[in-house]
Amino acid sequence: MLPALALLIWLGSWQLDRRAWKIELLADYAATAEAEPISLDQGLCAGRAEIGRRVVPPAADPEADTVRVSGRNAQGVPGWRLFRPVRACDGAQLVLMETGFEGLETATRADDGALTETDAFTQLRFETPLGQGPFTPPANADANEFYAFDAQAFAEVLNVEAARLNDQYWLALSDGAPPAYLTQTPPERHLAYAITWFAMMLALLAVYFAYHIQAGRLTWRG
Repeated sequence: MLPALALLIWLGSWQLDRRAWKIELLADYAATAEAEPISLDQGLCAGRAEIGRRVVPPAADPEADTVRVSGRNAQGVPGWRLFRPVRACDGAQLVLMETGFEGLETATRADDGALTETDAFTQLRFETPLGQGPFTPPANADANEFYAFDAQAFAEVLNVEAARLNDQYWLALSDGAPPAYLTQTPPERHLAYAITWFAMMLALLAVYFAYHIQAGRLTWRG
């Protein structure tokens, strides 16, 4: 029983620590997101880039090629996030800037069969590019369909040098809400998980004492 109790106490305490950590992350992100927008050069060339920091929209070449990266819009509609390269630091770097969203036709049709509109946001913020995970689908460069950041493949589609593509940040369209990695498991959920583990600990103690009382090992004395 002692190892089980120790495990449940550790799990509950761990969730409380995660709750405090998530609260701090959200507070830091809110402070960064509320700061005055900076230019792309101020962020990248002067080392002031931070995740969530708003960026003054740089001029984009409307003739530049576009890469499509799998994602969702603010309503959760699946589709393709559209990115174009923009120049920074006197052309030494190229940064991908999100310029629109192309919803999947099967996912963006309303009840009457008409295509639904997707949001168009004008705010831009620094964001970490999507990374490759163990379950990330393979890219289809010929169809311009990507599921993670791939500098070499992007460069071939965009006809630019891969070495110039910034792989630490890209500019994402924003509605001002925190990103999904901060909100999909909010602090309240970590608290609920902690309460669950501590409740299981109390239930285990109750079963333990009830068993020994029934077996006659523990008795109440007046």
